[in-house]
Amino acid sequence: MDPTRISRRDFTKRMAVVGSGIMVFGVMSACDNDEPAQTTTPTATLQPLPALKFQFSDTAGNRTIAQYLQGQMSQNMGINITLEPMESAAFQKFVNEENHTWAWFGWGADYPDPENFLDSVFMTKAGNNHTLYSNPQFDTLMTNALKELNNTTRLQMIDQAHRMVVEDMPMVFMFNRERFNLVKPALRPTLKPTGQDGQIMGDRFFRQVSMPNNILRVNSSGDPPTLDTNAASWASSLSCLYQIYDGLFTFDQNLNVQAMVASEIPTTANGGISADGKTYTFKLKSNVTWSDGKPVTAQDFEYSIKRMLAPATAAEYSFLYLAIAGAEAYNAGTGQESAVGVKALNATTLEIKLAQPQPTFISRMALWPCYPVRKDIVDAKGADAFLPPNLIGNGPFMLTEWVPLDHMTFKVNPNYWGTKPTLTEIRFRNIPDPQASLAAYQNNELDMSGVPVGTEKATMADATLGAQVFRNADLVTFGFQFNVKKAPFDNKKVRQAISCAIDRDTFINNVRGGVGRATTSWIPPGMPGFDANIGADYKFNVAKAKQLLAEGGYKV
Repeated sequence: MDPTRISRRDFTKRMAVVGSGIMVFGVMSACDNDEPAQTTTPTATLQPLPALKFQFSDTAGNRTIAQYLQGQMSQNMGINITLEPMESAAFQKFVNEENHTWAWFGWGADYPDPENFLDSVFMTKAGNNHTLYSNPQFDTLMTNALKELNNTTRLQMIDQAHRMVVEDMPMVFMFNRERFNLVKPALRPTLKPTGQDGQIMGDRFFRQVSMPNNILRVNSSGDPPTLDTNAASWASSLSCLYQIYDGLFTFDQNLNVQAMVASEIPTTANGGISADGKTYTFKLKSNVTWSDGKPVTAQDFEYSIKRMLAPATAAEYSFLYLAIAGAEAYNAGTGQESAVGVKALNATTLEIKLAQPQPTFISRMALWPCYPVRKDIVDAKGADAFLPPNLIGNGPFMLTEWVPLDHMTFKVNPNYWGTKPTLTEIRFRNIPDPQASLAAYQNNELDMSGVPVGTEKATMADATLGAQVFRNADLVTFGFQFNVKKAPFDNKKVRQAISCAIDRDTFINNVRGGVGRATTSWIPPGMPGFDANIGADYKFNVAKAKQLLAEGGYKV
């Protein structure tokens, strides 16, 4: 997997390892508690670091990252690391079972608010907290911020929490991603990337793309693990779901919430949100239909949301909706579905009651876990309900063909209720090798393609390809994520030392081909709360790295 590919999410619970690498040490710590990370007092006699082995999913991109890390540790700290590539599935299983000590991790915005970068990844026992980081002060700040209705106060709390987690350093923050693709001239004018697309740049707005032959051909780089919209989390799934479904709301290209299936955005002024911020009333448009022509109703949304929260679904994104009354207990298996505060009042009115206010609830309702689902089809087909020909959506396209490991074909939905797309067909090719994808692009088999990592500068300098480069900043941050329960990364000073030992600017220039932005913090540019100075104390500084390592009780 290319290191720039992020799972949603690579993201998410559940981590989702972004095709990455893990640092595996010969000695494990006996530490296994939920106390916040503490500074270790140096001992009189410094101890050598445990033997270090870096295991990673064996792809060209990951090898490059692993070799860079190996070189940095050797050159700057005199630390030797043995590289051990692993088969992808074995590697991901290793990480998902939390046997890792260090992993390459990326997180992209699910919705454009900084809380999404902190609560999902660093709160104690959060679904995506594979660092196992736990700090009660951080948890309290974020818990209060998540229900604070005064936006200025809320953002101040989030900023304080962000600074706290950067100081505790549960990961080395490396760079903010920038999409770098080659785009055919015919596609370029109508391609509309955002800062939070799925696997494929611009996939949120393929419905607005125009092509001379009305067919769009892109590379998905791999099959989606599921098309169950309630359970999906990986970016490759989202690229498909954006074509098949429409939710109550969506985001425009500037990431502002827009009504989609809903007839309006609820506010206190229009009666859609109660004065206490705990009851939402969603009015649906009356003309919305499924791809088989049946009407989409509020009952379809009620069923979908409750199914997403059901323990049996094991939805990785259910944690975003636990503010719904009764949701937390039901999701944990200790409550009843009937107690969940989601109810269709009639065919076009959905009411949701919250246990506590949640300022970003509308943005969360714009995400794929809340897209409508047909109960009758799930009851009849089970897991096959989300495979063609059974998959019924309410979006502009239908998935008509899926040949695993080869391609997926989407054709226009003849019963689409909204603005009809000009495309009649979208083809997702499954070409995991970046060099093969580039060759397909140059052979006019694809309308858009990435390039092999490290060839960006040469591509920009190419007389033909340079003019076809399309770059777009993402609300995405990558870094090396520690498991703070395992030695030596249960030691904050060691984590800080590693951060100071890695030259991020050279990483961007040599490994990323000059594409992306080096960072020392988690919240990316373009997101409220971004501050380029956060984490600057732990930028590249070899002398400081060695000092911090000694303060942590280790020698090199």
